[in-house]
Amino acid sequence: MRRGIRGHFYAGLIVILPLFLTIFIINWVVNLIVVVTKESFLTTFIKNAIIFFRIENNIHLVTVVYILYLLSILIFITFIGYIAKNIVGKKITRTINKLIGKLPIVKHIYTTINQIVNVISSEKGNTYKRAVAIEYPRKGIYSIGFLTSEKNELLSKVVDKELCNIFIPTSPNPTSGMFISVAKEEVIFLDIKIDDAVKLIISGGVIVPGVESEEESEEE
Repeated sequence: MRRGIRGHFYAGLIVILPLFLTIFIINWVVNLIVVVTKESFLTTFIKNAIIFFRIENNIHLVTVVYILYLLSILIFITFIGYIAKNIVGKKITRTINKLIGKLPIVKHIYTTINQIVNVISSEKGNTYKRAVAIEYPRKGIYSIGFLTSEKNELLSKVVDKELCNIFIPTSPNPTSGMFISVAKEEVIFLDIKIDDAVKLIISGGVIVPGVESEEESEEE
């Protein structure tokens, strides 16, 4: 009886936990933005405008004002993204990264978060070309990795063989790993998306691409 209740509890937890964590993270991000911009020029202007037009007692108008405030933040973030993609923006970003990289404690936190964000967005930025599998660290053991370059002319000239650059991330932290060069004929190209391969690595093999869809089709 207890085992049945415990099993139902764990099943419910598995269903609720992803939704709860998603809501929690979104709520945390929104609260962070509100706290950071609480004393900003825009917030002060909105507060003064509400008082000036005497609408502080009108809940509907105040709600509309703050919705416009959140929209303006989203537009500002989008504008920052547009600037960051330009040549000048990239130089500014590199300068900021160098400055933060010199701070004793902050640099470790910033670098880790920056690496995780880069891994998550790597498919869009074409940092990783393909998800691959190779026999590593020895024959008979296969590791999941990412093709970073189809050519390594430096080493290819030395060994007189066409080599590919592969990054093999560690699990569950994909921001660290091993860089190796492998003969192209030894690389197994996987027919999965980059983000699916990242999920597979982060979960330690628990989330396998394709298995979930097969289980859902069987249930139907």
